[in-house]
Amino acid sequence: VLGVHVDAPRGRVLATYTDFFFRKLGMVDTSLPPVNGVGVFDLATGAVQRLVPVSTGAAEPRTNDVTVDRHGDVYVTDTEVDTITRIGRDGGVRQVIHDERFTTDDTGPNGIVHHPGGFLLMGRYAGGRLFRIEHPRSARPRVSEVRLDRAPVSIDGLAVRPDGSVIVVANDLSLPGGLPGRDSVIVLRSTDGWRTARTVRDDTWPFGDPTTAAVTPYGDYVISGGIREILTGTPSPTPGRFQLRRR
Repeated sequence: VLGVHVDAPRGRVLATYTDFFFRKLGMVDTSLPPVNGVGVFDLATGAVQRLVPVSTGAAEPRTNDVTVDRHGDVYVTDTEVDTITRIGRDGGVRQVIHDERFTTDDTGPNGIVHHPGGFLLMGRYAGGRLFRIEHPRSARPRVSEVRLDRAPVSIDGLAVRPDGSVIVVANDLSLPGGLPGRDSVIVLRSTDGWRTARTVRDDTWPFGDPTTAAVTPYGDYVISGGIREILTGTPSPTPGRFQLRRR
């Protein structure tokens, strides 16, 4: 499981799942089709409502993050296939959104949120690029890049705060060539509908390899799940495999 989103109005929990890393590590039979998609679970009981395969036509799909819009449509990023998939409330795959600017030989589309303004914001990990997707339920969504005052080293997780600002979680887990970078949690704010955005806060994160954030009535929480150690065997920069810390 990589991405989790609570859809409280509809009593659901959405979670992306993939066997991408197990395939890379030779832990599963790679002659079998990839296991990749989004699970929909009952918020009260945890019961499985449905499992929706995503990007199964690709050789190495990797669903990553997930969000939901006001209509109940679900949007899932795929970091390897460089796409966003829209899934209807009935579990049917309705659309695959792609733009040439999503494409990269490195780690691609990652964190995604539905902004109260009615559009999606999606971060491409490589290059720390942020995109605004207007009319994502239409046949031709409009994709534009948000002009940032300074690009983060990467964009992993995103979260929208009640005031409309956006938290960006950056790390160096997948930088090209294993380049080192600063683990940080950044707050961006826009005054023009997310055509541009400026950095209003930039904190170096004390726990290594943060990946995403959650906004709660009690503060913003950032997770460092020890994913470097889990995936590579290399010890995490800070003790412990799981740290949840309030920003």
